[in-house]
Amino acid sequence: MSFKRINSLCITNNERSFVIVYNFNAKDTLMIKNILKLLGIKDVCTLNKDNANSKIEDIIKGNIDDTCVQGINQRAVIFNNIAHTKISGFSDNLRKFKINRPLMAVVTEDNISWSLNTLINNLINERNAINSGNTLNH
Repeated sequence: MSFKRINSLCITNNERSFVIVYNFNAKDTLMIKNILKLLGIKDVCTLNKDNANSKIEDIIKGNIDDTCVQGINQRAVIFNNIAHTKISGFSDNLRKFKINRPLMAVVTEDNISWSLNTLINNLINERNAINSGNTLNH
């Protein structure tokens, strides 16, 4: 597992700036969207387990696969081309609105070709490794 400071990640302004909200119920999705609007983020892609086979790069382009039968049942928020200050503000607002922290990720050169299922599975493995004090190699 490798960690980088979020403010050291390259953000390219020619890519779509948006957030993927995965596997939230309608009430929590609305709250997440409201938090994002407060931060000036209006482009939100809401996906569920049926879309888990979609590759991140395809989601960015708007090509979403809805044929998955075994999507991972975890809530996740994935940021693409969003400034680190807004991501930090989002995380802070989750606590204020009393929303349990979901899995969170930023689209990188490494994970842009992964499926949503693969990315979420890696996030679960990372969270488990952190909680148990172990290291994880991808």
